[in-house]
Amino acid sequence: MVPCGQLDINPANTHHTLVVVNIERNWRIQIFHNIPAQLHGRPELVEQLTEELREWLK
Repeated sequence: MVPCGQLDINPANTHHTLVVVNIERNWRIQIFHNIPAQLHGRPELVEQLTEELREWLK
């Protein structure tokens, strides 16, 4: 996620799950859940995930 007022993602990555439903042509969030990405002392994975996510922002 990009924190409010910021232009870049927070490298303390989280995994997000978002389920939406379309009810009579209106999209509604059914479930939103987030949990910290547990990369347990693997800073290279944090960096890799952060860069992958930054590509999506472009």
